[in-house]
Amino acid sequence: MKKNDSPRRHLATATAATAGLALALLVSGCGSAPAPTHFHTLMPPASASAARGHAGEVIDWQLMPVKIPAQVDQPQWVVRAADGSLVVLEQERWIAPLADEIHAAVVERLTQRLGPPKTSEAANSWLVRIDIRRFDLVAGGQATLTADWSATRDGSAINCHATVVSQPTSSSYTALASAHREGVAELADAIGAVLKRSGKGQTFACP
Repeated sequence: MKKNDSPRRHLATATAATAGLALALLVSGCGSAPAPTHFHTLMPPASASAARGHAGEVIDWQLMPVKIPAQVDQPQWVVRAADGSLVVLEQERWIAPLADEIHAAVVERLTQRLGPPKTSEAANSWLVRIDIRRFDLVAGGQATLTADWSATRDGSAINCHATVVSQPTSSSYTALASAHREGVAELADAIGAVLKRSGKGQTFACP
């Protein structure tokens, strides 16, 4: 009986040792605090929006859902490294889905230029569509936004292509987010300028 019990005792001892090691690793892991997650937005500060209240002719418009590349359609930032490879940053995230962030930021900017959007389709309302082709974040470098956008109304159509390159003021991620915020605002301004010219009966022309 003692010979048969010996392997069982060794197994029990090994199992206990393994469990103890796992517990020790768990406790040591809990002892080191995880890196904090930073959330960023493309929306301007509330003070900036209030300072740019709309004034002038009101244009009827609506913005359709924004399309974005699949590779950046995630909460985590996808940053292009110096060698061209892509790096996913777990601790740097958008506060909302990127397509929604861009949509909200463009709506905010166009509201300042054209007045609030229509809540339902109207025959004389411009339907604006934005298709983001590139949304590059280059650590310590620049923020590049490339988009095709169109506006249609009563059989009239405007189709434009835009590339906006914004330089961050520093190499920080906060500065990089601010650079993309400026790029989205510049895209919205270009759309607003074209729609304003159309409201005055001028020839449609992309900036």
